[in-house]
This record gives sequence, structure tokens and C-alpha cells, in this order.
Amino acid sequence: MINQKKLLTDKKYCEKVFKFFLKKKIIKENKLKTFKKHLDKSIDNLEFANYILEEHNHSIRKKLPNKKFYDWCINIYYYSIYHSALALISKVGFESKNHLATITALTLFYHHKENILNKEEIEFLINTFSIEKKDINFLLDTKNLRERASYGIESFEQRQAKNLKIQVVEFINKTREILE
Repeated sequence: MINQKKLLTDKKYCEKVFKFFLKKKIIKENKLKTFKKHLDKSIDNLEFANYILEEHNHSIRKKLPNKKFYDWCINIYYYSIYHSALALISKVGFESKNHLATITALTLFYHHKENILNKEEIEFLINTFSIEKKDINFLLDTKNLRERASYGIESFEQRQAKNLKIQVVEFINKTREILE
């Protein structure tokens, strides 16, 4: 079992987990640099989640009284963040099809900022911002929230979705700054 919090605090552990994902081909090198497409999808998801959240005040209230879909807003917001993370790892030449692998790559390249990078990737990281520990924690916390919303039976409130919306917008804006 991978200790997600240890990824942040132990660079060698993070490298080991990343290499495990590479060996298992869960993370792969990808020279296509699809970060723009991932960022576009991230923004599409953000806009759709915002639409669903807002529609709770309009058509959802009228057509489906007493129904709330805030759990779905949380899911969509999470995927917005996830595609931002995929954009960031694409920028350094990798792709991932697994959430924990994506978080590991993101942590390694943007938090620890070294290891298996080639010259161009190192230059990119030297010239870019570092993703702070709080941003990685935000991703981990949002992943857990998304899992609760997807698989759990608890109900979610509008306040939770609105708070997540604000954080997602901040994360996407930071992603845009890094990718420019």
C-alpha cells in the first residue's frame, strides 16, 4: 500500500513509487505533450460543474424538487483538477491512467523538483513554479472527497461544492501559470 502523505515528505520514497509506476507501465513517457488538451478538458469540466451547481437554483429546483446533486458537482470538480494534474505531468513528458500515479508524478516533478528528468525537463522545472505542499495536499484531499461522493452514501451540501469550486479555480489558474 502506498503512503500518499509520505510522497510529500520523503523524496526517496516518492522516487521509488514513481519508478514502480514506470516499471508497471502505469506511468509512461509521452513526448506528445498533450498538456493543452488536458487543460482544455479541465476547463470544460469546471464549466460543467459550475453549470450544474448553478442549476440547483433554477431548473433542478423546478424539475426535480427536493433533489440535490452536489455529490456530482464534487465529482466533476475533482476531474477538473485531475486533468490539470495530467496537463502538468504531460508538460514534463509523461502520461498516467491512474490517480495515485498522477499524484506521485506531480509530487516528484513539481514538489521535489529533480531525479529522472532529462536536460530539457530540468530546464523547464528550473524556470517554472514549484507546486507547494498545500496544493498536493489539496489534490489528495479532493481525491478522498471525490471517492466519498462517488462511493459513499453521505449527502453533500451546496456549501461544500461552492468551497471546492473556489479551490478548483485557484488550482487551474496556477496550472495555467505553470504551463505558460
